[in-house]
Amino acid sequence: MDRAVVLATDFFRMRLRYFPVLGAVVGLVSGLVVTTGPLNTPFFLADGLRRSAYVGTEAVCAMVMHLSRGAALARYARLTWETFVVGAALGATMFAGSWAGRRLLDRMSDRVFLGIIEVLLVLLGLHSLLFPR
Repeated sequence: MDRAVVLATDFFRMRLRYFPVLGAVVGLVSGLVVTTGPLNTPFFLADGLRRSAYVGTEAVCAMVMHLSRGAALARYARLTWETFVVGAALGATMFAGSWAGRRLLDRMSDRVFLGIIEVLLVLLGLHSLLFPR
């Protein structure tokens, strides 16, 4: 098996009907540990999402999760205007990075994309193991 497509295996095939359950589990875990990191990645890749489709889907999921969390924090007076402004400024600057990233993704093959994702997942896993909080 080609090492760059380990996450694109037919061992597990994600179906559309499983995503609501996945969303509930990821939402629960996110509420408990603040961030879920790349927990969705294997499921999105198993569904066949690649490059722009994967990045866009991950971005929409993150946005909805952060908006939901922001609404809950605002409801319980834990979100200040200063925090909101900082978050809005960071979000706005991320648009520039997304624009540049889109240009790179358009020139990248699926194989290179999967290789980059796998390397990042390994690095994030090692970081979590070596530097736990």
